Formats: sequence, C-alpha cells, structure tokens
Amino acid sequence: MNAVILPRKRWQQIFNAQMLITLIVTILEMIPKRGHTAGNIFQLVFLCLVIGLNFYVQFKCKNPSKLNHEITRWINLWLFSGYFIDVWLATGNYLLLNYKQLEILWVLLLWAAYLVLLLPLAVLYAGDLKKWYLRILAVYLLDQQYGPDQSLWVSKNLRIMHSITWQGVIAALALLILACFLGYAWGYRFNPNLKFVKSRNFQMSVFIIIIVFATIDLFYNAFSDYDKQIYTAFFSYSIDIHSKYLTIPNLTSAIEPGILEETERYLMVLIFIAAFNRFPKWRVPIAVYASGILFGLSHAGNVGWNGETLSATIAQVIGVMGSGFLWSVLYLYSGKLWLPMIFHFLMDYLADLQLGWNSAGW
Repeated sequence: MNAVILPRKRWQQIFNAQMLITLIVTILEMIPKRGHTAGNIFQLVFLCLVIGLNFYVQFKCKNPSKLNHEITRWINLWLFSGYFIDVWLATGNYLLLNYKQLEILWVLLLWAAYLVLLLPLAVLYAGDLKKWYLRILAVYLLDQQYGPDQSLWVSKNLRIMHSITWQGVIAALALLILACFLGYAWGYRFNPNLKFVKSRNFQMSVFIIIIVFATIDLFYNAFSDYDKQIYTAFFSYSIDIHSKYLTIPNLTSAIEPGILEETERYLMVLIFIAAFNRFPKWRVPIAVYASGILFGLSHAGNVGWNGETLSATIAQVIGVMGSGFLWSVLYLYSGKLWLPMIFHFLMDYLADLQLGWNSAGW
C-alpha cells in the first residue's frame, strides 16, 4: 500500500484516538439513563472487546498472525464505519441543541469532521486490500455516510446549511475524498483539474461523439414520461419546467447524486480495471458493464419509496443502467470524473425542476 499523505503510524494513532473517543461518548450517553437495558450493556461490552482486540494486535503481539489481522480488519470496517458516524451525530446534536448561539460554527466544524471521519479506517483497513471482491466489500461497508447526516439537527432557518446537510451533499463530498485516498492507496491518482491528458489513442472526434450521445441521453432521461407504465419510457415525453422549483433544495438534491453516485461508480471502475488487468482487451468492457449494472441495480430498492411503482422502478433501473454505461465510457475516455458528474447533476436537476421533488423538508 502506498503511504497516503501521512505515514501509516500516524493514521493508526488517529484511528486509536477515534476509538477512545467513541468509547467515552458511549459511556457518557449511558450515564443519564437510569435503567440500562441488556442491549446497552452488550453494546458497551462488545465495543470494549473490539477496542481491546485492536490494541492487542497493535502492541501486545510482536508478530500478529495474519488471521488476527484479518479478523480485526473486517470487524473494524463493519463496526466503526457506522459507529463513528453515530458518535459524530450524537456529539453534533448535543452541541446544536445546547449551544444554539454557536450553531453556524458547530455546523461548519461538524462538516469538516464528517469529510474526513472515515479516512483513517479506510486507509488502514481497505487501502492494502488486493483482491477485487474484497475491495468491493470494503467500499460497501465504508459507504455509510449518506443518510445518517439527515438526522443532524440543523435549523431550517439556516436554509443553505440545512439543505446541504439534509440532502447529503456533505456525505457525497466525504465519499469523494475517501475515494481519492483509497485510489491513491491502490496505486491510482485522482486528477480533478480541467486539463485533459490525452492518451496516444485519444481522438477529439470520438470524444465529441461521446459528448453528443451523453447529451441525447440527458434529454431523453430527463424528459421521458415513464411514471405509470414501463413501455412509456420509449414513447412518451413531457417537458414541464417550473420557475417556482428554482430553489436551493432542488439544486442540492441534484448535486448530491451527481457527486455521490459518480464517485461510487468511479470506485467500481477502478476496482474492475485493476481486477482484470491481465486481460487488456476485456478489462475496459468489463469495468464499464459491471459498474453500470451495479449502478442500475442500486436503484432497485426504490420500489414504494415516494410512491414509486414496480414498473416505474424497473424503467428507472434500465434507464440509469444505460446512462451508467455511457458515463463510465465518458470517464474512462476523458480521465475526468467531473464530466459525468455534470451530466448526472443536470439529469436530476432537470427532473427536479419539473417535479419539484426534494428531500430537504421545506
């Protein structure tokens, strides 16, 4: 594993501090509760055992066995990817509830902490994984920050801060930062600038064709009407943009998936490209199709959410799967993740401007 910004020893020290803070917060949360349930006690005991195992593997074993290290790795990824978020949320809500006069400062500090919250865990326990399927599992375990951040009690009076937090923009940026560090640890370099580094096979005409297809796909998906029956995805279109939907929540509700979901696919593309490196003729098609299929299937859970029917969900899965293929090609050909992010954002934003949907609650 490459040394990622800091030496491994420093990452380990930060992670150890996070574990101890987690233990302290867990104990403090139990003090006001007079009747401790068996679940609370088990949670505390289990946390102590896991922390003890970590320090045992680090300090007490001069030559820790590979089995002990692997057990510690997967327990940490499974437990602390969610536990650290819970502690962040509990601490943040306590500060926001009891010291409201400093709310803006607390929100800014909480944002900063959230952006780097899982970096030590990711670098230490996912950065040295070699097997592609283990990397996918690790990414799945680490991709937990979107959702819990909506429970942070940011006042609706702070409209921009509330919308950015409530709709997961900070969580999306946190995953993007985590992806940069993971990619670096796996031997890749994330290049966010606007300059194209052309490969030997790069042709501007091909690039323009890809952009044209991406634009056609954008308008097709943004304005096709497939809310009722699956076949209408191919035969029915509706353009009904309303100026009243030009709001902050509608904007942030499109920014979040543009960043979050494209970062998720970026990680999948990296993993599959590396996994099939021995098959140069096949690794790019495999990466494109595998990442696109996973992207489409990730929307299958939308059945019933916000009133969405099964047929509408199937149409959505098929539609976004096709877009996922195209956006993967766009990223791989240009080497710039911000390009598919822009197309993804525009697709969601145009839909929001027609439907008025957002999750900000105001």
